Amino acid sequence: MSLRNGLMALCVAWGVAGCGATQPEPVTEQETGVSEAAATATRIYATEASLELSFETMGTFETRNGRRVMVLRATANRYLQDVFSFIPDDIYGEANVISERRFEVVLDVENELNAVLSGLPLFVGVSTFTGTPTHYTAKIEVFPRFFDFRGSEGMWVDEKVDPYFVQTGTGNVVYRGRVDGPLQSLAVTAADGVPTVSASGANSYRLDWSYVTAHEAMDPHTVPLTFTASLVDGSTVQKTARLVPRVTSLALTTGDAYEVWPTPECQLPVYNCIHAQPQGTTDYAACGTFRQVQRCWYVNDICGATTPQALSLEPRDAASLEPARLAWNVGSNGGVWYGLKPIEAYSTPQCPQSPPTLQGIFEKLQWSAEYRDMPGFESGTVTNREGLAQSVFLGNSGYGNGVALLSALDAYAGGGEVQAWFATSEVPCHNCHEFNRFAVLYYPATRTVIVLQGYTGYDS
Repeated sequence: MSLRNGLMALCVAWGVAGCGATQPEPVTEQETGVSEAAATATRIYATEASLELSFETMGTFETRNGRRVMVLRATANRYLQDVFSFIPDDIYGEANVISERRFEVVLDVENELNAVLSGLPLFVGVSTFTGTPTHYTAKIEVFPRFFDFRGSEGMWVDEKVDPYFVQTGTGNVVYRGRVDGPLQSLAVTAADGVPTVSASGANSYRLDWSYVTAHEAMDPHTVPLTFTASLVDGSTVQKTARLVPRVTSLALTTGDAYEVWPTPECQLPVYNCIHAQPQGTTDYAACGTFRQVQRCWYVNDICGATTPQALSLEPRDAASLEPARLAWNVGSNGGVWYGLKPIEAYSTPQCPQSPPTLQGIFEKLQWSAEYRDMPGFESGTVTNREGLAQSVFLGNSGYGNGVALLSALDAYAGGGEVQAWFATSEVPCHNCHEFNRFAVLYYPATRTVIVLQGYTGYDS
């Protein structure tokens, strides 16, 4: 059973509101609209095949049947047969047809709104009487956003209030905004929903709300928050703005929503960021949004939870090896000369499709113009740690101090097993002998690749 048919069956079986029919009537198609809303936009549009949908970007709060709800209103260019709202694997919220071409999506403030505001996309199944096809799915995202800014231009209140993963003792989601400007102090006041204000760098303040206080700040949406700041010139300025739930994106498809918009997996950079934080960290905003961090929070085997990566070489900062390189070059003279070029370093994928090989790494390097002068892989010597002294770079060869250089490379890469490739190519030299020298070192335990390029020469 397809996603659409399965959810429609649930809709019929459970008697979900909004599944009733209305009388069909032909309607003229509209032009394609935008899919992302700025603070000043009042509607957001999406078009697929013969259907155009538009949502009012601002959600409003009402009391229905004794419970507080947030309502999103939408319009179609086709007469509506039925609508239903859902998240992956479950009916979610309540969708109702309210006239031939208008419908609403209702989210309970206590049990549903927080999940959507924290980044959970909401799907809306839409069936029409006319057009081809007649079945669609919309995806909307809703976040808290400031608008209706009034007052001084001496401070800048960011429109965005985004969800982040912060362990507060009462929950893991914090809604965070920002105020910038030449500020010495900042205070925020409101009837309800006052954020925690804290300095977050020069001329910048952070605003943090829990879900409860964010809801209080938005409901009712007609009441603004007031920002009062002391500027560095000694003056005091004030600004007001209203915080509202806003539809920030809208997309439409005739396909299976789970295939068109699959739930993202834990991303490696996010996972690594989480595990790189010091012990005792509670604020993970530096690692990504709330949903990005949450998807990685309980992952133990990152390679089992992510798609394997093809072999690639990600550049790494090797500036810390510069003193060792310069030390190796000491002693070059007119009779015996040598030099090591700036050292380059790379990382292989954390979760590779197959274990990287030294030859595979070499072939990736050769795609770069920087390494196309290296001899072919078969023209070099492949060895391990026991054979590193064979390289003029890393042994006591009478040129630079290879032992000291190897010690620096091991410290940088973490030591352990090494797979190495060395090669030499002679270059023309009048009454002398000169050679280009190459080395590629791979440390599998730390996925580190180091490339050495240089030269040696002497008089005949």
